[in-house]
Amino acid sequence: MTDTPGYAKTIHKEKESLTLDQLQKLVGGYIELVNLPNTKEQMIINEEGKLIGLPVNETATKIFHENYPHLQDRDVICGDAIILSGKARMK
Repeated sequence: MTDTPGYAKTIHKEKESLTLDQLQKLVGGYIELVNLPNTKEQMIINEEGKLIGLPVNETATKIFHENYPHLQDRDVICGDAIILSGKARMK
């Protein structure tokens, strides 16, 4: 984690399941689940990230666009993101 202004991190979890409370703490608020059909992963983001002015998460946005190319010019992911893959799921 860094305190650099404008920085948003992307965390990959492969084995551990996380509770709603843990996910909310990691993204700093209410969560939104984004299914990633190309990789069968899940991305957890802050539901209000854009509304509250969180920085654009370049890594998460790239992953999002790889799964939803038709939204490439219209949407970005803002704030920290958690990628759940493998056995990692929301409890």
